[in-house]
Amino acid sequence: MFPERKVLLVVNPISGDVNKDVIFERVIEKTGQEGYDLRIYTTTGERDLDILMEMITTIRPERILVAGGDGTISLVAQAAFGLDTIMGIIPAGSANGLSVDFGLSGSIDQAIEVAFGDNVMHMDAVSINGDISLHLSDLGLNALLVKNYENSETRGKLGYAREMLKTLSEHENFLAKITAGGEVIETDALIVIIANAQKYGTGVTINPAGDMADGLFELVIAKKLDFIETAKILAGNTDFNPEIMTVISVKDAVIECIDKEAHFQIDGEYKGMVKKVEAHILEKYIKVAIV
Repeated sequence: MFPERKVLLVVNPISGDVNKDVIFERVIEKTGQEGYDLRIYTTTGERDLDILMEMITTIRPERILVAGGDGTISLVAQAAFGLDTIMGIIPAGSANGLSVDFGLSGSIDQAIEVAFGDNVMHMDAVSINGDISLHLSDLGLNALLVKNYENSETRGKLGYAREMLKTLSEHENFLAKITAGGEVIETDALIVIIANAQKYGTGVTINPAGDMADGLFELVIAKKLDFIETAKILAGNTDFNPEIMTVISVKDAVIECIDKEAHFQIDGEYKGMVKKVEAHILEKYIKVAIV
């Protein structure tokens, strides 16, 4: 138990197009009603992880509310690792993939109520080259889309749609060597997804087998765009054509790019070009308030 009821609100001021002032107002109102001592941290992009780790260790909040996208959520989870605190998510990013997976509607009021609720999941994470992924990370097509979107001036779903057309015209497949589950797979790849969750922020289910608390993550390997296989994903059907798409559940994996470097992103944040990615599951990494 905590000696005082403390809440830390972490806000990314430049994520998405949500009015952060409304979030501040609603959280201040809620914490006042519930008798919490509220502290606020606004990310700057400079030493956020170090500062948050120090704040959380000193304050020891009962709950941490995160208003930002998936990258900000992963940052806070990493800062809070090992401490007995509950993380609540307030969707305020561009895609809000984790919020979609958790069934949050995008309503600030609903998200705040859930964040202070009693329904909690002990959520897994995936360690990837030393970084933490709670949601979906990938090499290839979508990572290039993330890069193009970050460099564009248009936000929201319209921005994603515009950048998708550009990305499809630019992207080239890469040759991947994947070592996982005692097997080695060499394949031409459009995209290799390291999936802890099920859905991208658009609502598209890319990993129907995903369970964020089962001690496993999935590798989703797609060799090309295909209407039938995409339709199967949307329908939750995992009977994929192995010549086009493969999904395997694993605890660890090594992905090597044989012929060229590949674009790489973690939870919606572009990480650059890579030749090799190592991933392993981190079971029950953080407690998250869910619907």
